[in-house]
Amino acid sequence: MARNSAQIIAQLKQAAALFEAGRGREAKQMASEVLKKEPRNVQALRIFALSAANSMHWPDAMKAAEKALKIAPTDPSVLTTNSIVLIAGGRFEEALSKARTARRLAPKDSGAYGNFAECLIWTGQYQECLDMLQERADAGRLTPGTASTFVGACFELGRYDEAIKAAREFLDAHGATQPPMVTRPLYSLLGRSLEKAGLPTEAVIAYEKMNGLIDGQFSVAEADALTDRIIEAFPVELYQGRGETPNAQSELPVFIVGLPRSGTSLLERVVGAHSEAHGVGETTLLDDVLMSHLGGGGPQLAFMAATADDAMLERIRADYLRGLQLQGGRKQRIANKSLMLPRQAGIIGLLFPKATILITERDLHDTAISIWANLFDPIRMAWTSRLDWIGSIAAMHQRMMTHWTESLPNPIMTVDYRELAKNPAQTVPKIIEACGLPWDDACLSPETAATEKKSGRFAPTLSEQQLRRPINTSAIGRAEAFADKMKAFQKGFDSIRKK
Repeated sequence: MARNSAQIIAQLKQAAALFEAGRGREAKQMASEVLKKEPRNVQALRIFALSAANSMHWPDAMKAAEKALKIAPTDPSVLTTNSIVLIAGGRFEEALSKARTARRLAPKDSGAYGNFAECLIWTGQYQECLDMLQERADAGRLTPGTASTFVGACFELGRYDEAIKAAREFLDAHGATQPPMVTRPLYSLLGRSLEKAGLPTEAVIAYEKMNGLIDGQFSVAEADALTDRIIEAFPVELYQGRGETPNAQSELPVFIVGLPRSGTSLLERVVGAHSEAHGVGETTLLDDVLMSHLGGGGPQLAFMAATADDAMLERIRADYLRGLQLQGGRKQRIANKSLMLPRQAGIIGLLFPKATILITERDLHDTAISIWANLFDPIRMAWTSRLDWIGSIAAMHQRMMTHWTESLPNPIMTVDYRELAKNPAQTVPKIIEACGLPWDDACLSPETAATEKKSGRFAPTLSEQQLRRPINTSAIGRAEAFADKMKAFQKGFDSIRKK
């Protein structure tokens, strides 16, 4: 018995270390092994829940978090875990309630304190968050867990000078000793604050520091070759003569395809605001279902799907539709905007040829700056850290979108972000019509649906705070202040041979 206890303690320590190192899948698996032996182990449930939330397996995360809460309803760490998982599911008001209780039960616990402050940001209570942290900021006592929260609150309130001052003071005093997971968000917020303050040259320095903290590896030649291979694997003839099963004819999924920061989140909110629709965000559901049936992972899934027979495709369809309804409920349409969809659109055509595909287009220079200035995974998406790499990916993306629009059997609508932002009253009805839905006035006010307390309708996104505002044109023309930096983007874009 003692040996088993020692083994479980060691496994939990390893699982916690894996989670802290950003290896969520491995941490989740290790926690699962503990739970097979001790199903009521609260620490294992917490690690499992947090790891599942990080990998966007929200139903699994919520189930584990709720089970831990039933076992230990007054444990502040369990309440904090629930709060974090609820944030991942977009249920911000519930997350705040759990965080408030955790802070009341453990007023000196730094984790509970920091999580409560972060929940105030997610619920849009920026002034309360600022008031809560101001004394610590004035005394130079912001911690790694509260520094970016304070700077974020200043930014959202338009107090850019204070945001710049706080970010620089923390980075100067502690930046060299803190891990990238602490400093990268601060450099991003510092850059954005400098932009808003009309200091683009200094903003560039902040963004360069952010992107230089982790040296991710990326090969333009390999990515270009992969683009060609995917296009070749999905010729128009591949979609001809396929069986017409009820699942294959389903119009339930709506797939939103575009580069990161090109308006995919706004488009999801527009569709999801409809009373008969839902938005599940950047779910990994399609990848998970494909892997469970085909094995493998990553780009190989596309090639394996391209050669799958109709019986296998039908099994994949059935599991995907069940999973989608589990995440999105009983709706007429459920939108998914996974960043993997541009290279998986060929699979969509095989699985759901009647499903609507919405392709987003935004000015490439604005998109590039927005990608470069934001917090993407520097290992899995290393190309986001350099503007020349972003340019190369943009050119490959255009080539792939041309192929999909010419080859897929699906109804496809290309949505111009600028038109959507400038003329929502004319553009939004066309989007809703393309999805096969009757008109709903709520679609013109997606910011209301995104923040309604009862819904938990949308998973959070890098654009979360912008999406709480009415559709607007504030993001148009962002790249104009970075003309010199855009030379690198153009160089990368031009390096990709048009085929």
